[in-house]
Amino acid sequence: MDESFTMITEKRCDMKNQFGKSLRSQMEKAGIKESELADALSYDATYISKWINGSKLPSERNAERIIGQMADCFAAHTNVPEAERAAQRQQGLAELKMAYASDRSYLIFQNYNNNDMSFVDSRQTLVRLTRAAFMQALDLYDGRIGIMATFDLFRLYGKEFRGLMKELHDTGVKKVELSLALEPEGLTTEYNYYAAVIIGTIGSFDYIEMSIVCRRPEQPSILVINDLLCLQVLWSVGGELSAVFSMEHKIISRFASVCQQVMEVGDKLLDPAEPESLRRTNVQLDSYSDRRQWQFFNEPPAMLFPGEIMDILIEHAEDESYARYLVKLNNVFAKRTCKARIDLVLYSSMLNEYLANGNISVGNVSHHLTPEQTRLHLTHLSQVMSEYPDVRLYVIRDTVVLSEEPRRAPSIFLDTYSLNIENSKKKPNDNYHISLAPRMRGAFEQFFEKMLRMPFCNRLTAEDVLRYL
Repeated sequence: MDESFTMITEKRCDMKNQFGKSLRSQMEKAGIKESELADALSYDATYISKWINGSKLPSERNAERIIGQMADCFAAHTNVPEAERAAQRQQGLAELKMAYASDRSYLIFQNYNNNDMSFVDSRQTLVRLTRAAFMQALDLYDGRIGIMATFDLFRLYGKEFRGLMKELHDTGVKKVELSLALEPEGLTTEYNYYAAVIIGTIGSFDYIEMSIVCRRPEQPSILVINDLLCLQVLWSVGGELSAVFSMEHKIISRFASVCQQVMEVGDKLLDPAEPESLRRTNVQLDSYSDRRQWQFFNEPPAMLFPGEIMDILIEHAEDESYARYLVKLNNVFAKRTCKARIDLVLYSSMLNEYLANGNISVGNVSHHLTPEQTRLHLTHLSQVMSEYPDVRLYVIRDTVVLSEEPRRAPSIFLDTYSLNIENSKKKPNDNYHISLAPRMRGAFEQFFEKMLRMPFCNRLTAEDVLRYL
């Protein structure tokens, strides 16, 4: 047995009774005895004692209500100013909920774990088991989740996949590594579904590394989550499925090896890109040089700067390498980008934010422009649109038409050769994905063209752009 697995096993044993520890800690801070909490909850004091020592948990049906009442009770007894009480209650509530979810997932895992292969024939059980594995991984691996699937994970879990990803997001997961295999034909026939689920998944997390390869018909359908769970889908038809699974380390290792082989030999459909490699390989320069571009910015539009601004950025470049990159970028903007056929989509609110704060990323580096510079940038963009009608700008009026969810979508950059997806919530290009696969690029082109025809996506004239100023 390897040393890393021994450490994880020991840590797993220490995970018991997170709820009881959190409950005791908050009771001590509030100066509340077991009998006082029991009275506040209208429960017998023996229940409180069992929750604290870990011999029992509140039932799933009543847990949310009980934990809410606990948070109310602790906040009421805490000696803090009234203005701070609501925030302290929310923090205590979140800690208790997270501890409860951890203990509940631990129990689920222990109930299923028989150190051998087991059988599951219900989608509900599969989702429940997957959720428990995610929660265990969050505790055991410091908020890092590793998921490998040699099949279409999106379709197997259906709408539940979106729910699982949201739950992971809400827990504050630090990093997700997701590797899966897709039938390439589906990217052509169901382009809208796959493009939406891919950008939705990437946009859900601050840091995710998603790798997608082509699936071959003869390959088994295997799922591995960290080294906690492996399963093989035997069949899945019309919403029904059957699968075998295991939590035995030796079995998981063998299944993980098969998954790794599939990912290594499969034709690449999408890959994460290292931030430091993007400028070195001139990915953005190549895209901006192309004769046909589709650009969706969920951030300020780092393109078509006027020469005055580029000169300032070059003069204050952090190093010589970045200065050379900016010089090349300036030449591309002036000679190629402004004359290309471009469909540029921006969120209306993002334009307003950019004018207000001046924050923008250029070639992986964050910059802050003055109000005069941001106005000059958009004025120049308007001038380019007037001179070159093939440069088209669309805005999505997200503050009126759309919910907050689409705002989490990453930026999408397409040219005639490649697809680039960037989620720059934390740091420019720290969450970047690239595809050179024609089918993947084609799926996103159709997705983009469909978006341009949607009623919430409105084309602006050059004069319309100036109205933002």
